[in-house]
Amino acid sequence: MSQPGRSPSILRRIFAVKEFGVFLILALMVVAMSLITDSFSTKSNFISILQAISPIAIMAIGQTFVILTGGIDLSVGSVCALSAYLMSLVLTREAGASLGAAMLTALATGGLCGLLTGLIITRLRVTPFIVTLGMLSACSGLTLGLSGGKQIGLTKFGVPTEMTASILSPTGEVSGQPSVERRFYSESGRVDKIAANPLGGIWAGASQPGHVSLLDASWTEKVSVSPEGLDEIRALLPQSDGSLIVGGVPGKALFRITPSGETRVIYQPGAEAIVGLIGKDSESFWVAASEPDQIVEIKNDGTLARPPINLGLQGRITSLQIGARGQLLVATSQPAEIIRIDPDTSAQSSIYSSTAETIENLQMDDEGNLWFIEGGQSPDHLMCLTHGKPVEIWKTPKPPIRDYIVFPGSGAIASVGNVGAIFLIRPGLDAQQIHPMTTHKARCLAWQGDHLPILVGNSGPGGVATLETVATKTIYPLAESFNSLFEYAPPAMLVLVILGWLFLRFTKWGTYLYAIGGNEQAARLSGIKVGRMKILSYTVTGILCGLAGIFLTSKLHTLDPNLAKGYELKVIAAVVIGGTSLNGGEGSVWGTLIGAALLFVLNYALVHLGMEDIWSDLFIGVVIILAAVIDSLRTRLPELLMALGLRKIH
Repeated sequence: MSQPGRSPSILRRIFAVKEFGVFLILALMVVAMSLITDSFSTKSNFISILQAISPIAIMAIGQTFVILTGGIDLSVGSVCALSAYLMSLVLTREAGASLGAAMLTALATGGLCGLLTGLIITRLRVTPFIVTLGMLSACSGLTLGLSGGKQIGLTKFGVPTEMTASILSPTGEVSGQPSVERRFYSESGRVDKIAANPLGGIWAGASQPGHVSLLDASWTEKVSVSPEGLDEIRALLPQSDGSLIVGGVPGKALFRITPSGETRVIYQPGAEAIVGLIGKDSESFWVAASEPDQIVEIKNDGTLARPPINLGLQGRITSLQIGARGQLLVATSQPAEIIRIDPDTSAQSSIYSSTAETIENLQMDDEGNLWFIEGGQSPDHLMCLTHGKPVEIWKTPKPPIRDYIVFPGSGAIASVGNVGAIFLIRPGLDAQQIHPMTTHKARCLAWQGDHLPILVGNSGPGGVATLETVATKTIYPLAESFNSLFEYAPPAMLVLVILGWLFLRFTKWGTYLYAIGGNEQAARLSGIKVGRMKILSYTVTGILCGLAGIFLTSKLHTLDPNLAKGYELKVIAAVVIGGTSLNGGEGSVWGTLIGAALLFVLNYALVHLGMEDIWSDLFIGVVIILAAVIDSLRTRLPELLMALGLRKIH
């Protein structure tokens, strides 16, 4: 039990820890930011902070050794850059080199710079400030001179390896950009529909004006037909005999085109547009017409199989599909909904209503799920109706979604935007643009099956292209191994902090560093090799600068000659904020770690609060002053307690 008038022993012990003040600020800052913003306390943000702290903290460990001896090293940033540059030369040389040899080059370069600094300071007895300032300028100038001020890309070096992957794999990684090749140019402005011909080749329906072409396997146009009065092609339905049923705008007539090019009208719905054609069986097919809105079953000879189903929707039909159980599914606009129709009774029921303006392009996947596009004038949502529940699959960043293909595994490929860029959408993964289609302007898509190219209908001018389903990418395993090294920076930092603590706390050399900083003359008289210990501290600092250069370059994937520029101030700030005295003889690597953490937590806090980086230096300066004040108050604690009457004078 504490005696009356004495400060509690626990309080004394806590405040006796030199790093306590800085740790208290750090803890309060983390707690406050976690309460103020939801994004700060996320796992990804903490990982980012750790990876940002690590290079600074690694260099600051060596700086701690130097400052403990009463010295200072202003060259850490430029030594880091020079080490990284020479390492990059080894990595990118034509003969190639092992990753270990390149990393050893960085460590050796840093160590050599530190050794030279230590020798000049101790042997020639030059002030550390002057020597390290000169080393800063020399290393920086050497890096800029050798590199010509140019960056070195580190994404490609080592022995290249080719990898291929199918873009249709639901979970596989797409490697590279699949190739696109223009195969055919149309006489019209754009190709809006493509369909495979059962007897070989493909049918292409073009608009502006309406035009139909039959292309053989060598992409030669065998048939070229312009159905009379047809301006736009909206629907194609290939028949088993090789002929094609064609409808569009205006929808006054439905045409049949034979493989020889013979064209005739087989049905006259007298509508504004024919918006859908779906095969029912080998003997008949369904036609969806708009204004008047009706669904008609027509036999292959052109006669009606049953009376038309009049929906009374007044020009709202946009798409037609057959459901998994044989019901007809109709998409509408204004309001947007999906209507199920019993073909035998003509009974109608709405299975989905949307707040969007329109629903278009109904498609069924292999599992019986209904896919569609919805939105306004430029529909931008790809949706799927699964067990009666709508699921948003994707919202395009480049509206509208012009067309899409659903392939096995619930993946999809979509043509979007004004130029028809191609996107790949896979379950559980972010959508990926696999081709910009800048010169091709994709409008419609058609899938021929596994291992075959995807057909792409183009505009400006109209035509047909092929998009390969297999992409090939050249990878560089050595480069990928190096560029993932930064992930190991946080554990490397922690290991080095522990080793630094063990060195300072439990070895005689660590005691020597404190003794030199406390009283160099007394240390020399007691037999300590002061010069050797100083050389050791500067050499270790240089080696750690080389290690930091490895991690920084790995994260950037590029060697920048200005790498780590200005880091010397951050490194010194981390050491000083962490409680190490610039006069030497007092400090710890744990305090340095806390100081480095405080610097970056503060910087990230400003970002999450929406403040610009230009204010970060101001706040860092305030924190440095605040840490110094708290440290001063800590050392004056007994006086303050006595002033408050909590401790008696004996």
